[in-house]
Amino acid sequence: MPTHRKIILLLLIAALLVLGVGAAALASAQDAQPGPDTTETENEAGEAESPASASDAVLSQAEAVAIAEAERGSTARFVELERENGVIVYSVELADGSEVEVDGTTGAILQVEGAGSDSD
Repeated sequence: MPTHRKIILLLLIAALLVLGVGAAALASAQDAQPGPDTTETENEAGEAESPASASDAVLSQAEAVAIAEAERGSTARFVELERENGVIVYSVELADGSEVEVDGTTGAILQVEGAGSDSD
């Protein structure tokens, strides 16, 4: 009987070691992943602004993309949410090489740049 207890004890210790190593690896992997940028930026007036987050916008990313795609008749390749001079803005880069800035609160098109736009 003592031999069985030793084996069970050794298996229990081995299981705890494996769990500990796994938990440490998971924590390390989560630390290595880039999170949202929480550093403040400055607007054109030199005032500090916090970065924009999806909770700041009234429009969803999908709605902003749909507005930009309809404006240019092209498909979105990249979308970035940012705060510009206190305004929440979706910058949508399109396959035709243009970039459309959509107000994240109202859905208004703020600017169109590149690929044959009028406001290059």
